[in-house]
Parts: sequence; C-alpha cells; structure tokens
Amino acid sequence: MSDDHTPKNAPHAGLDRQTLHDLNNMFGAAKGSLQLMQMRHKDDPKSLRIAETALQSLENVQSFVFEKLAHADRRDTEGDISDSPVRIAARHGVVGSSDRHDLFFAAIEMTRMPMIVTDPNRPDNPIVFANQAFLNTTGYQMDEVLGRNCRFLQGEGTDPQMIANLSRAIRDRTDIAVEIQNFRKDGTAFWNALFVSPIFDRDGKLLYYFGSQLDVTRRREAEMALRRAQKMEAIGQLTGGIAHDFNNLLQVIIGNLQMARTVTEQPDKLNRYHEAVMQAAQKARVLTQQLLAFSRKQPLEARVVNLNRVVSELNDLLSRTLGSFIEIELDLDPDLANARIDTVQLEMALINILANARDAMPEGGRVTIRTANRSGPEGDQVELSVSDTGEGMPPEVLSRITEPFFTTKEVGKGTGLGLAQVYGFVKQSDGGFEVDSTPGQGATIHLYFPVVSGADDKALVPERTSQTRGKGERVLLVEDNREVRELACAILEADGYEVVARENASAALDYLKGPDGVDLLFTDIVMPGKMNGVALAKEVRQLFSDLPILITTGFADDVHGHTNAREFETIYKPYMPDELSTRVRGVLNRKDDHGG
Repeated sequence: MSDDHTPKNAPHAGLDRQTLHDLNNMFGAAKGSLQLMQMRHKDDPKSLRIAETALQSLENVQSFVFEKLAHADRRDTEGDISDSPVRIAARHGVVGSSDRHDLFFAAIEMTRMPMIVTDPNRPDNPIVFANQAFLNTTGYQMDEVLGRNCRFLQGEGTDPQMIANLSRAIRDRTDIAVEIQNFRKDGTAFWNALFVSPIFDRDGKLLYYFGSQLDVTRRREAEMALRRAQKMEAIGQLTGGIAHDFNNLLQVIIGNLQMARTVTEQPDKLNRYHEAVMQAAQKARVLTQQLLAFSRKQPLEARVVNLNRVVSELNDLLSRTLGSFIEIELDLDPDLANARIDTVQLEMALINILANARDAMPEGGRVTIRTANRSGPEGDQVELSVSDTGEGMPPEVLSRITEPFFTTKEVGKGTGLGLAQVYGFVKQSDGGFEVDSTPGQGATIHLYFPVVSGADDKALVPERTSQTRGKGERVLLVEDNREVRELACAILEADGYEVVARENASAALDYLKGPDGVDLLFTDIVMPGKMNGVALAKEVRQLFSDLPILITTGFADDVHGHTNAREFETIYKPYMPDELSTRVRGVLNRKDDHGG
C-alpha cells in the first residue's frame, strides 16, 4: 500500500463518478438514480462520505439511520474516544439524528456480497469495516479482521502477479477487478472475484478503499472440469490420429520387410521392398517432427536471416508444391528487417500452408506471399503472410485449424498436422500466428517473428566435409537404448572408427579414467542414473578440455530447456547414417584444424 496520499486526479465532485456508479450497482439502485447528497457532519465528515454513497444508492427508502464509522481502536477520525455511536437518520431526503439502525451498515449487512472498507490514511491501510457476509465467507470473527491489512487472506496458492496488480492499483488509486485465490481461517482455499475502488472527498483527498467480493469457487471448478474434459477430448483425438498414421506406416514397413525375405535372390524386387521401407520411415520421421513442432519441442537451429532472401530461394520449390494451375505472386518489402528463424522448419511451414491453399483452390487460383515490417504491443516484428483465393473457412473450422489431426479433407487426403506444425513452430520461435478467412473469399495466414539485429546468415546449408570416413579414431559411445547403441556402433565401425560403447554416464566416466584414451565422446542426453548426457559432457570437459564432444537427442527440451546443452554440438534423432558420419568427421576435423 502506498504511503503517499496526495491526490493525483482529484475528482471534480467528491466521490469519483465511476466509484459512485459501481457502488450504485452493488447496492441495487436503478441506473442513473444515484445523486450525491450535500451533507456534512461536524464530528466526522469523512465517515459520512461512505454513508452518503450507500444512502443515495437505495431508492424508495422511507427512513434509515447511519451509525458513524469508528476505527478498530474505537477512535473516530478526529482521534477522540467515542463514548457512543453517532447516528444520522434520513427521511424523505432529510438527514438528521436517530437512535436506531444505520443506513450504511444496514445496506451492506443486508447484502449477501462480502464487503469491506479500508483506511489508506492509517498505517498499512487496515480494514475498518467488514460486513457479516465477509465474515461468513472467510470464517473470521470481527475482532480478528478489524485493524489488519487484507493480505492475511493470501497464501501460498495466491498468484504473485495478482498481488502485484492489486498493489499497483492501490498505489495508483484506481479501480481494479481481479480473481484471486484467498484462504479462509481454516486454511481452505476459495476463488475471490474482488473489486476494489478508492473513495475521495470533494477536494480530491483519498478517504477510503471500498472492496466487494464474491466467492466464485464453484464457477472456477466448473471451468477447470470443462478444460479437463476438453483436454481429454484433444488427447483422444491426438492419440487416435497418431495411432492411425503410424499403423499405416508400420504396415508398410513390416509388410515390405517380410516380403523382402522371400526375394533375397531377386535384387530388383528386394531393392523395391527396401525403398518402400525407407520411404515409410522417412514419412514417420516427418510425422514426429510435425508432432514435436506442434508441441513446441521440435529442435530448432535458428539463425539470423532475411525472409525476402529465404522466400526467393524457395520460390521454385513452393511453385512445384502449388502446381502449374495456381499462380504464385511475391510482394516483398525491400526494407525488411532480419529475424532469427530455423529455415528448415520455415520451409516445412510454408509447404504446409501452400498445400492447404492448393487444396482450397481445386479449380486453380492465386497465392500471394508478402513480407512486411510491423510494430505493435509485442514490439518490432517481421510479418510473413500467405493469401489465397480459395474457398475460405467458416468460423467453426477456423477455430480448430491448429488442432492436431483436425482436417476437413477426405480420409487419406491429409494428416491434419500441417497448420498444427506451423502454429507450434511460430510459437516456439517467440512469434505470432493469425488467420483471416471468410467463406468464399479465401484465407490469409499471418506469421510474425521478432526483429533481431545482426547480418543475414546466408549459410543455409550445414557445414559438410568431403571426407567422412574415419582413420581409426576411438569413439566413446554412450547410449542406454540397446538397439540405438548397436546401430550407432555399426555405422561408426563401417566408417572406420574404433567404437567403445557404454550404456550410462557412470560407466563412461570409469572408462575415461582408465589407461585407454578416446578421440571423441558421442553421448545421448536422456539416460538413467544420476548423471545425464549433458552433465557427463560437462564433467568430461573439465577432465579433458580438448576432447571433442558430440551429443544427440530427439527432444528439443533436452538441449534448449533445463539441461542447457547449447555449448555442445548436437545431432538430432532420427539421424541418417551418412549424417552421423558427416557430423563425427566434422567435429574431429575442427579439433585438427585448431591444432588439437
């Protein structure tokens, strides 16, 4: 709570109009019926300001009484001890003294909505009034509430951001409405829809804060139950789609492998079966990449690039994707800024977008690819948009286009992962994704990427080396999966390397500390035991600073998440044999180039 009580924007008519309007709504008065009474009390004009608000909020009240608001220590606002309550009565708009009932307290006590009043002019902005509904909701007694700051309702489950928002509103003397988790006296949690508003006098001085509350726990629980149900539906759709697509791929792989056994003496047929297996495996690889992209766990190898150049270089490929009956037009901003993007994933995203555009224009049409600089609340961004003249999408389809395995195409015509991959890739790149579409008027997909400084890295192709075979170097391979370990051993041994294989980090360290040295450490990241592959690599670097290290993983979080493995060269699973050969040779060559 702020200790500075100098008014920033003093209202021109006492209580600010928004506060009066909100209080009017709280007390149930008809809209527009609230008119501030010009009343004073010689002993305590501040406390009467609250009474005026409540008093004028009740229409058609024939008589009422206001009991002067006293502080928790029984001192009134002038600091004198109150011998007895001061009561103000009003009848037909006339305010006077009376012996019973207080309009303000009666009005608040009669409502089922918990309400409190705090005094920011006292240290720590304590509660100076709470109604019975507040006590019923929180389980506290009146003497346990008065004189305390409202933070006693907070607990471990209270969102720090909501607390910060409340503190900021109190400091800035503005209204605020939040939903925050509070805790009752017995420790049980409840969701509190809280509205807080400042109350000023006619000179703009801050007098009180008025807070109304509502227990919305049941609604929040219902919303959570709905989200859980929707999540289970989405999981069911996702797993069903994965099972369907992978079963088809496995059918091709298993069937062709079994058929290959029957034609070992017929090379042409044998090669045909092997090629079918390879194609199915490559499709499975793409499918897993799309799934990882949707879940934002696809390994990204981003570099600073200019989208104009990337799109121009991909123009021929994109034209082939669309086919000869669809025209492609480029509208590229010549002053386009650079962005940090994985160009391989961008290529896949554009192909997926254009494939959808092609299917939406069975009779032909036009696709326009635009780039532009864009500034907004998210900062400076580079925009890449793709527009088509196709059929467009109705709202019910538009709302689901990024769901995995959602498709409007015929069975077998699409996986339903295309735009899910695009969405996941863009979000993982800290960008934005929007779609505009109207049935019969085509669609436009907007991709946004943060602007970065730095020159365009034109090296789109990873570093290659003409010589991939080994020269008898010893490679320490660490991989817990037996099948993967045996395959990697076979690839490396076929390339002329000597391979020492271990299944965990502990066994690898034991070998390294022995008499036999190695020329390269090649380790998986995720392994059983106390030490994963990244921890192993860091330990090895401490022991043998010049030893080349190559790590492998199939999961982006292994590298870019908590394990922090960016300092090591990485090859992502599933890798092709020639890709592994190239990367191993490249790591060893760099050591030789540096005089290692």
